[in-house]
Amino acid sequence: MKNTSQAYFNSVLSFLKQREIEPAVALDAIGFPEFSHYNAQQRVSLAHYSAMLDYGVIQLNDPLFGFHLGCDIHNVDYGVLGYLIESSENLAGAINNLIKFDRLVANIGQSKFDISEHHASISWLPYEQCTDQIILRNMTAWLTTARRLLSDELNPIQVSLQGHYTKQQLTYLSQWFACPVQCNNVINQIDFPLKFLTLKFRTDNSSLHQTMVALSQQQLTTLNDNQVDGNIKHQVCALLNNQHDLQQCTLVNFASLLNISPRTLQRKLKNEHCQFGQLLDQERQQRAQTLIGTLSLSDLALQLGFNEQSSLNRAFKRWHGCSPKVYLQRPNTSTI
Repeated sequence: MKNTSQAYFNSVLSFLKQREIEPAVALDAIGFPEFSHYNAQQRVSLAHYSAMLDYGVIQLNDPLFGFHLGCDIHNVDYGVLGYLIESSENLAGAINNLIKFDRLVANIGQSKFDISEHHASISWLPYEQCTDQIILRNMTAWLTTARRLLSDELNPIQVSLQGHYTKQQLTYLSQWFACPVQCNNVINQIDFPLKFLTLKFRTDNSSLHQTMVALSQQQLTTLNDNQVDGNIKHQVCALLNNQHDLQQCTLVNFASLLNISPRTLQRKLKNEHCQFGQLLDQERQQRAQTLIGTLSLSDLALQLGFNEQSSLNRAFKRWHGCSPKVYLQRPNTSTI
């Protein structure tokens, strides 16, 4: 289920209230008055979160509303994750915690942390329903938080955004990020120097950090238990679809990605009348039909997570009743 925490949603209402828009008025405007009666465990749907940001754009006549929200982010808006990040030893530790526990704040996309020879990158691929305002808030909030904990002079190498912005807006964003900002990209990403990773946080607190890690893990487990039932098949399929290749796609690895035990994942999939192996096989078949003819058969086997080409041959026999070479000779099929 795509949603945000109440704290993250409430921070938008607080921002609007500072600009003389009462929360009750804003909630009524988007058809969400019941939020006032939510219990502590309930989450806010992505649809309502998105609608509130769109409302802010219109009411404040601010096409960069998401950016200004991101500039105004506070650790408390992240809930327990905010305190976990704040108590981290350095930026590398904070980013790792953000990647691991970001669903506690908002389950609206997938984050990734990469380190290359020349720079480090944190990227975010939002779910399809996310708007440019949501993306802008998310990316801006990351840097706002890092600057608050490290230094106002913490400037990235480059920022890439999926949304479209005017030349004037890009200039404005570039001045704040203090680096080139590109738009119309396939992914949202912040590139920064490797030396930033070891910068010590002013608020480093090892004992508090361990407590926050345990609490975050407990909350994530509870969140998964509450939400994973009924859509675990969809989540596994989405994760499979987002893998570059299928080499490391095992029940154990995917259970780890979902922060549940392999036995629990197996049980939950069984409750939805499927098995992990079936979902992996479906993904392999779909990719095989797309990639056949564009790669050698040995490379195709590796892409699909097979250790040997003979395993690919057996899979094709099961899928299509023939070998890959015979399949390629069929009408309307490309040849290698």
